[in-house]
Formats: sequence, structure tokens, C-alpha cells
Amino acid sequence: MIKMKKVKMGVIGVKGIGRTHAEAIASSEKTELRAVTDINEKVGKTVASNYGVEWYRNYEEMLELRDLDAVSICTPHFLHCQMALKSLDYGKHVLVEKPMAISVSEADEMIQKSREKGLKLAVVFNSRMRPINREIKRIIDAGEIGEVYRAHLETCIFRTQAYYNRDAWRGRWATEGGGVLINQSIHDIDLFQWFLGRPVKVLGQIDTIYHDIEVEDLASAVILFENGAQGIFQASTIDPITVRRIEICGEKGKIQLNESLKKAILGKTVKDLISAESVWNVGQKYQWFDVKVEEEERNSHQAIIEDFAEAILFDRKPLVSGEEGRVAIEIVNAIILSSFEGRAISLPMDRRAYDNLLNRLKKEPRGNKASSR
Repeated sequence: MIKMKKVKMGVIGVKGIGRTHAEAIASSEKTELRAVTDINEKVGKTVASNYGVEWYRNYEEMLELRDLDAVSICTPHFLHCQMALKSLDYGKHVLVEKPMAISVSEADEMIQKSREKGLKLAVVFNSRMRPINREIKRIIDAGEIGEVYRAHLETCIFRTQAYYNRDAWRGRWATEGGGVLINQSIHDIDLFQWFLGRPVKVLGQIDTIYHDIEVEDLASAVILFENGAQGIFQASTIDPITVRRIEICGEKGKIQLNESLKKAILGKTVKDLISAESVWNVGQKYQWFDVKVEEEERNSHQAIIEDFAEAILFDRKPLVSGEEGRVAIEIVNAIILSSFEGRAISLPMDRRAYDNLLNRLKKEPRGNKASSR
């Protein structure tokens, strides 16, 4: 049997999610963990010793390794862009944790550089790899519920003040680039556009309700998609009774994900039912069905890392390319800009307008209660 070539990877930042990346890379048949880098010597050396690899304090020293093919960037948000650009300049393929950057203009730079260098740029939206989300995508793409006309997605979770206090970069415009939108709920924003298609207009509202932070802990948005579908999105980090709920309505049926995934298929289309002669009773019957979802065979981070490796080995596009990852960042930026300017934002959005807002917020950080604007 011919031994398959492995992609030799390094991990930049191993204090948090970087440890998951290191484990996934080391345990895969498609990748080899070559080195890790972290400014915290104790953290870096501990992870490096666990896998018998080298540790570097300065990530540029790791980038000088000639046998290093690619890097995985797992640092705080504000470092993603500069580290990706530097890695690409060193000729390394780049996998970057979500969010790929804190602004869509930074994402543009990263994409342009990867194109110039002829290197792969991929984003860790690993929720796309989970069987339950892939089944929702399959149902929609197969036309089982017909053309989608509306959707509702809630991802309301809880974070304590201690969560934000433990790391200096959290909860700040300059370093986190936002709050619940860019951090906790960006996976679901990515899923929203993956399920429904290209967004064309966004109307949003953000607020800082309870936390002592600069950025938002509550956000709501109406998103208009290219096919005319309307999406309602809401996210928070102030709900101790957490909820993650998805409802997607099409002309022939509906999908609901709450505790489990269900679907209902109508006997007639919505248009046919509207055309019925009866004023009230159109005689429509339907039944909810539990949707069987495959067991998750591997960690979703390992799945996205292996997809990235295959993209390098077989010179194909990764599942979540830089261009794909940029869409979620643009939606996040548009929601924030819409909230501060009090108007709907058309996409593609005005990059300069958002950069000006973000620069102002970095210099004059404040909470975002509507009453304080």
C-alpha cells in the first residue's frame, strides 16, 4: 500500500482551542503536528511535550521551518489577520479559527494575499461538519420543503462576568472585535447563510444589557436573502436558560431543530392552499417526523482540519474557503453598523463605513445600550 503524504502543520496559540487543534492534527492520518507556538512558555512547552514536537515563543521562528506546510491560527481575534498575512508571506497554507478577522476589510486582505501566493486559506466553521447540520442542508438542497421563504434562528446562551475578566482581550472592540455576534454566535450566522444562500440586506440592533464590557451581549437582526427569503436572527450571552432553535419554512414543508430535528411535509404547496376556495378550513393535514441523523464519527474540528489537509493534498477548494468565511464576518459587521446608524445595510457593505465605526469604538469604547447612543 502506498503511504499517503501528510500535511505538516504548526499551531499558533495553544492556550485554548489550539489544544483541540493540536490533538486533531496529531491524531489524523492526513496531518502531522510539526510544532506549536505560544507566548506563554509554560502552556507552549506543556503542549509541545505532550506530542513530542518543538515549541516556539515567536511564531515567525516557526514559520521559518522549511518542512512546515501549513499553520492553524488559534489566537485572539485581533491577531488573526496579521498572523495569516505573515504566514502566507512565508509560503504556508492557512487555517484560521473563527472569526477569520474582526472586519470584512481584513478578510478581504487575507483572501487577496492567499490568491497572490497561490495558497489555501480556510476558516474553522466546523459546525458545517456536524451530521445534524449537514442533514438540514441536504433537506433544503434536495427541495424536500420546497423554496424557503422564511427562517428563524436563536442562539441564546450564558456567560458570566468572570468569563470576560479572565482574558484581557475579551469584551473589547479593539481585540475581540465585537461580542456575542463575532464570538459565540458566528457559527450559527455561518450556518444561516450556508442554509439559505447569499444575504443581500441586513437590519440589526445590538445592546449591552448586563455585562460590564464594551461590546454587545444581546443582538437581533432581520436578514434578507437573495432568493427573497427573510431570516430572523437573535443571539445573547445573558440567558441562563439557554436555547438553540432553528425553524426553516418552505413552500412544501418545515424543518425545526430544538431538542431534536423534525420535519413536516405538506400535501399541497403554500400557494395551492392560499388559492383554496374555503375561507378557513382548507383541509390540509400534515404530520411531524423525527429526522434520523447519523452518529458523529469524528470530532468536528478534526473533520474540518482533515478537509483542509485534503484541499492541500489534492489541490481543491476547502469546504469553508476564505471567501466562504468572509460572508459571516460581513453579516456581523453589517448588524453592528446597522445598529449604530439606525438603517438597513445593503451587501456587499461599505467597508470604509464599518472601519470608521470600529476605529471610533476602539478609541472611545462604551457600552451599546440604545439609550446611550
